[in-house]
Amino acid sequence: MFSLPEVTGEDVKEGRNDVRPVEVPEVSALDFTRLLSLFYPKDMVNGDLKTVEEWSSVLALATKFQFDDQRELAIARLAQLATPIDRICLGRQHDVREWLESAYFQLCMRDQALTLEEGNKLGMVDVILLSELRQSIRSSARVTMHERSVVTLIGNKLGALRDYGEIDRST
Repeated sequence: MFSLPEVTGEDVKEGRNDVRPVEVPEVSALDFTRLLSLFYPKDMVNGDLKTVEEWSSVLALATKFQFDDQRELAIARLAQLATPIDRICLGRQHDVREWLESAYFQLCMRDQALTLEEGNKLGMVDVILLSELRQSIRSSARVTMHERSVVTLIGNKLGALRDYGEIDRST
């Protein structure tokens, strides 16, 4: 009574069977599976996604498809999981500006210099920016720079670069 006629061959519409799936340009099957796992999780209590890589996939697609709730969830999870380097890279890539100042602050205040791997991941502009900020903080350390002053310095530097378009890598 409610069945549709069976269509075969070239007349099969996209998405009706596995032979003609719906294709989503520039989206990998793995990334799409990760996004779908938010809607249809195998583990209802803890969720299926655990790593920065998995949540980064969700953030990318949620941003692309304007799934605001899923984007906010990915941002919240990545804020807990991602390193400061990851937060800077992902924050620029997906316009999560609230991550930038805190990530810069953590990198400026840590004792260790950037590693070669971290520098390669960040790129030249961010490496130089971090170097300038760390140098300013350390030269002011003789007079003990307060935490709020460091945050202000970082905010001013990020704002100046944003004004010149050197910091926006969202394209």
